Amino acid sequence: MNALQNQIDWILSGGLCVYPTTTQPALGCLPSPENLNSLFSIKKRSHDKPVSIGAVSLEQASDYVMIPTNLESFLSHFERGAITVILPAKKELDSRLGTQGVAVRILDHPMARELVRQTGPLSATSANMSGTDPLTSCSDAALELGGRDAGIDWIDAICPGGLPSTLISWPLQIGLNASRAPKILREGIIPIREVMSAWKNPI
Repeated sequence: MNALQNQIDWILSGGLCVYPTTTQPALGCLPSPENLNSLFSIKKRSHDKPVSIGAVSLEQASDYVMIPTNLESFLSHFERGAITVILPAKKELDSRLGTQGVAVRILDHPMARELVRQTGPLSATSANMSGTDPLTSCSDAALELGGRDAGIDWIDAICPGGLPSTLISWPLQIGLNASRAPKILREGIIPIREVMSAWKNPI
């Protein structure tokens, strides 16, 4: 049996799960309105602060967002998971996934990739109460949020911690001029200068 089968079944039945990424533990659920209600309530997160989604590939994320033709080339400059990119939604989605686009992170941690390969894209917000520092242990993070009594399962893994992914906004049609450059919304593990260098020097 798949080592993650219990967590896969838990998520598919509407539960939440803390899973590892290459930076911090993430709190994942299928991005339905009912599941997002639970997630936002548990995190005590304001509804005007959208969460991102984690996917195994841009192709998998394409059910939710439009994928610019040159984005995959741009992302290949960096380790998977180091960049989270806001992309135009394909259809109207729950506003808690974003009103000006949906933030997508391509996951790199092998356990996260196997999980999301089976469940489909999951929410990828940090597994901590809003306003508190994230932990590195998935189990500790899940228990701090209430554990199974709160509907949260977890994968037993430790994350490296450190800076979060760098968050950028990427227009659907982008060219080499200042007005269409990617917009850096949060500098994280990838410095701004490296983002702009990759944009100016496509592979």
